Amino acid sequence: MKRILFFILVLSFCLSVKAKTTRETSISMSAGGAILMEKDSGRILYQKNINVRFLTASLAKIMTALVAIEHGDLSEYYIVDEDAARQEGSSLYLEAGDKVTLKDLLYGLMLRSGNDAAVLIAKNVFKDYDHFIYMMNETAKKIGMTDSAFANPSGLDEDNANFSTCLDLALLMAYALDNNLFRKIAGTKTYSIITEKGNVIDCYNKHHLLHSLDYVSAGKTGYTSKAKRTLATSAMADGMELIAVTMNSNNDDYSVHRRLFEYGFSNYEMFMVLKRQIIKVNDDFYTETPIILEDIKYPVLENENVTCTIKLLKNPGSKLIIGQAVIVVNGKVVKRVNIYRYY
Repeated sequence: MKRILFFILVLSFCLSVKAKTTRETSISMSAGGAILMEKDSGRILYQKNINVRFLTASLAKIMTALVAIEHGDLSEYYIVDEDAARQEGSSLYLEAGDKVTLKDLLYGLMLRSGNDAAVLIAKNVFKDYDHFIYMMNETAKKIGMTDSAFANPSGLDEDNANFSTCLDLALLMAYALDNNLFRKIAGTKTYSIITEKGNVIDCYNKHHLLHSLDYVSAGKTGYTSKAKRTLATSAMADGMELIAVTMNSNNDDYSVHRRLFEYGFSNYEMFMVLKRQIIKVNDDFYTETPIILEDIKYPVLENENVTCTIKLLKNPGSKLIIGQAVIVVNGKVVKRVNIYRYY
């Protein structure tokens, strides 16, 4: 068997971060499932039934928006057909025969949760409704959403339904927020659509926390009688972005998200494990120049023990990736970051 030889450098830290007020981790809620996750690391700070599948309601529109942004022409006008115009539930009340740009439809989709916008987008991005649904599911696979299934672009669940978990939707939200346009739309409070016929449609974001908490950066609401209330929210403070998702909830979801964020920001802090840098290896026979391409940060509690182990291939040959930085918190591997050849 071929043996792989490594150089191993170990950096150890015993954190002594600024003391914070520790809050109770047990948060009373009606939700069937809930998660609080740090966006970039994926560390789960709070969880309740995060792998249990629930109906998504309009949180499915996050995926609809993402697929449209990644594959559609934002400036293209879509003709409103009768099917889109008569969609039930929340609506932009689009007029059949009018035309609206994809960009404007995305605002109507995310802010007013327009089911007519969802159907119109799904019919036109690929000019094939079924292929759009296929791409929703393919994108879910790409993101790593292993317990999700999408059957329509709106989240309505009378004829068919979309299922997901709190963990999968947190992963979706984290991925979507890396898209600047999605982040901008999902964080917009008000927007006015002007159709080709000159009709003005005012959109007010239904997510209450966007209007009441300065640190809330984006979000999406959802509700059907079967799914009950679903809610996804992101919030940024002190260089840390948190994502909260609740599903199968009653009307306490906004207060639950606020308390989840209070818990996360009060107890966790982003710790700089290792800055972006060229790694110096004190070995005259090692000819490679390893580099870490991005800062390595991780959310930690006060007094958690963090170890960073750098493993470098001793004879990497022509490989581009020549090692890994392995982050361990309290004896558990929590993150691996590739180390590349600089020159």
